Amino acid sequence: MEDILLSGRPILVIGAHAFDAEVMAGPLAAAAAARGATVTFLHLSLGEQGHSELPPDQYAEQKRQEAAAAAAVLGVRWQTLDLPDAFVPDDDATALRVCDVVREVRPEVVIGHWHGSWHKDHRAAHRLATTGVFFAGLPTLVRQAPAHDVRHILFGENWEDDEGFRPEHLVDVTPGFDLWRAAVAEYALGRGLGSFPYVDYYSALYRMRGCLRGTTYAQGFASASLSWAANAGQFLPPRPST
Repeated sequence: MEDILLSGRPILVIGAHAFDAEVMAGPLAAAAAARGATVTFLHLSLGEQGHSELPPDQYAEQKRQEAAAAAAVLGVRWQTLDLPDAFVPDDDATALRVCDVVREVRPEVVIGHWHGSWHKDHRAAHRLATTGVFFAGLPTLVRQAPAHDVRHILFGENWEDDEGFRPEHLVDVTPGFDLWRAAVAEYALGRGLGSFPYVDYYSALYRMRGCLRGTTYAQGFASASLSWAANAGQFLPPRPST
């Protein structure tokens, strides 16, 4: 999987809030972009409810600016669906909006949230990513863009999504670590807003994964069910009989 992720193939990272994609796949994104990959971050929500003093509309605008600045540092593209923070809907209508982004970006790899989370928006984001990918591959589902089969779905590590998470792939992201540190510093969350020490936690996590990978830094990813590989190819031409 490391060879695929760092081969220059397009990647889409779907996060519940601006800053989630950066911590689930930021170092990877920087390393992959440096090798020529088109990496896109889709922030389902900006996370506008996460400031104790600023009203949501003002914090949303701040997060929008922070997301743009972080993406520029990492060398990635970004967009948002502007869904309401704390109320990200888990329904087919929203999954179709995710489907449209998948068909537009046409990634080979999609990275999303692990399902074992105490955060309701993160659980919704997991289902929206998987359902959106499913919808994107349906050739009979008519949307503005043609159908697209995603070849690999992975789930990144997030401190809020740790229930049952077991990394199956450890990817060397050492070349992207310093850019990640600079990128998350564009966010107030990365400069100490709130009580959780995000930069300390994820820096230590990537270092620990690097120890296990045999590199300085690494990120861990879980895979979808083994049956996904068969599902992803179900609309390919049939194999010739032998």
